[in-house]
Amino acid sequence: MKRKLRRVGLGLFGGVLIACAGGLGLVRALWYTPPPVADVKIQDGDDADVVQPHSTLRVLVWNVQFCATRAHHFFYDGGEAVHVPREDVDAALAELAAVLQEQRPDLVLIQEIDRGAVRTQDVDQVAELLAAVPHASWATTPYWRVPYVPSPSHQHVGRTDMHLATLAQLRLHEATRYQLALLQEPFYRRAFNLRRAVLETRLHGPDGEPRLAVLNTHLSAFSRGDGTLGRQMDQLEERLEALDEEGVPWILGGDFNALPPGDDPTRLGADSELYADASTPIQRLFDAGRRSAFPLRRLQEQPETTRTYLPFGATEPDRTLDYLFVSEGIEVRSATVLVDREPISDHLPLVVDIVLP
Repeated sequence: MKRKLRRVGLGLFGGVLIACAGGLGLVRALWYTPPPVADVKIQDGDDADVVQPHSTLRVLVWNVQFCATRAHHFFYDGGEAVHVPREDVDAALAELAAVLQEQRPDLVLIQEIDRGAVRTQDVDQVAELLAAVPHASWATTPYWRVPYVPSPSHQHVGRTDMHLATLAQLRLHEATRYQLALLQEPFYRRAFNLRRAVLETRLHGPDGEPRLAVLNTHLSAFSRGDGTLGRQMDQLEERLEALDEEGVPWILGGDFNALPPGDDPTRLGADSELYADASTPIQRLFDAGRRSAFPLRRLQEQPETTRTYLPFGATEPDRTLDYLFVSEGIEVRSATVLVDREPISDHLPLVVDIVLP
């Protein structure tokens, strides 16, 4: 009898193991689990111009908040909104297209753009934008792609597909996705959360050699000092060091979710808990001698000219979270936050004119 019970017990245990293995296999099959480094397909561009030495390029950096407009107070910011109607998505895309037509950037680094998510009515926002404002070449990579997000409790996010997108009026020759460190959280939360990344694209010169690497990223929010942002900054610095050793000029732009050095987070009241690191993680880039389009002196002495984040209900941006860094040899002609357009996101666009070596 004991032997029979033992066999039954072993059989049940084996069944549980098989079920768990099958469940993990199903999760891996359905969930987006990117490798540390992955090639990304370049779209179009075969007949586009290559970049020339000493070119002056305009770069636009913008977290577009999934083209959801500022009409909604979203759940992750203390509100209730989760999904948005199609007319709001269309209005935001129209304004985004108008800004691109007005500014005529050579390179566009976009964060938080949806490519078929339930919350934004399954619209492929990249396709819609390119239909309105064609670009010579482009690449995107997902960093929040989950078949179903079962939160918040009052209305589930559902299926997500949020991307980094780099659009160019020149020919892009290479694109690579680099996975960044994940938040320190339980596996059952991590399975449904964002997988932050860097999208690196390259422009080649007339001789076929790489003349500019363009790094587009969106670092972690809501880390509350758990060290994730520091690890991600270290990964960025490692990538920049590799490009320096390779001799490839670079630009690095996006939403860093970090205050500039010297900015006291306590002035933000309750939001100060979002920046709970002992010192701002972006200090690591400045300590390594990385050059910001907004020089440190301007960030500290004229902060009102560099602020890019617009909290819900606010009429003026109250903090700098979006940056563009450039390698040695690249000249920054100007750097401006666009504040005179109808805001469609909780971030304002950053426009930088640069001159290549």
